[in-house]
Amino acid sequence: MRTIRIVAAIVILAALPLTAAARRRTTPLASKSEAKTYAVSKAYTMLSFTATKWMVFKEEGLFQEFSGTLTYSSQDPAKCKIDLTVQAASLDTRNSTRDKVLRSDDFFEVQKYPTLAFRSTRVTRTGKETYAIEGDLTIHGVSKRITVPAKVIGVRVMPGIGDFAGFETTFHIDRREFGVLGSRWSGNTLAVDPTVVLHLIIGGVHE
Repeated sequence: MRTIRIVAAIVILAALPLTAAARRRTTPLASKSEAKTYAVSKAYTMLSFTATKWMVFKEEGLFQEFSGTLTYSSQDPAKCKIDLTVQAASLDTRNSTRDKVLRSDDFFEVQKYPTLAFRSTRVTRTGKETYAIEGDLTIHGVSKRITVPAKVIGVRVMPGIGDFAGFETTFHIDRREFGVLGSRWSGNTLAVDPTVVLHLIIGGVHE
């Protein structure tokens, strides 16, 4: 009987390294393919825009109020997606008079169209940490299918703090395609260039 117990113990001990090795082989594969959903954080996100005025200088602004989620998988772009909603009235160019004009029915018409939105439809990898995101951009009640470049700044778990992911994109649009004209304010002159550059730094927190 004592001999049987010794043999059984040896068999169990011999199997333990194999079990641990199998665990090491399978766990990383599962974690790499796992898609995590992050809440867009106001503390770590900046949604800014730039337009050229009078062909002389550039005016910058940003949106202060927004919400959304993004889902990211480093191994499977098909699982990646973003859903972002922005409150149009929260625009801020550090000039109250200019902000009032931009909120008026000559530009964003925020009373009638209170939100801007972007919802992805497809994400494809273009490089090690870069992607092309196709989706519907809605401004001033008009939706357009666009494709924007995006870069993963980083994904990291900070012990005792949280699970974070950072992304960045810069792209441009023609505001006239969304009915944001500003013609009455400018007297139909080209006071503000129709091309607007959007620069988004998005920080997400996984909860």
